[in-house]
Amino acid sequence: MNNFDMIVISAEKENILVVMKTSEPPFDYLAEIEASLREKHYIGVVMIDELLHSGNTEERFIQGYFDGARFDSGQFAFELVPKKSKLREPVCFYLHQDRESLEYSILTTRQQKLIEHGCII
Repeated sequence: MNNFDMIVISAEKENILVVMKTSEPPFDYLAEIEASLREKHYIGVVMIDELLHSGNTEERFIQGYFDGARFDSGQFAFELVPKKSKLREPVCFYLHQDRESLEYSILTTRQQKLIEHGCII
C-alpha cells in the first residue's frame, strides 16, 4: 500500500500537496516523500495533509520547504488552511472512495458521515 499521494497544484502557493493515507505521522515516511520529490526534481514549498493522523484540527496541515535533496527540518510549521481551500479536497475524496480507511480513522462519527455524503472538511 502506498502511504501517501503527491498532487501537483497550481492554484495555491504550495505547488505540491502530500496526502497521507495512513494514521501514522508523516515524519515516519519523510525519506520516501523526499525520494518522490527528488524524482520530480522539485524545489519549493510542500504542504502535507495529515487528516488521518491529527484529525481535523489546527495541526492537520504541515508546511515545509524541500531544497531539491531534502526537507529543511527547521522549516516545518503547522499551517491554518481556510475551510473553503482546495487543499482540503483530495484526502476527503480518497476517504469517500475508501470507506474502510474512513471507518477506522480517528475522525468523529459526524466527520465520517460528512465525508460519506461527499462533504469536504
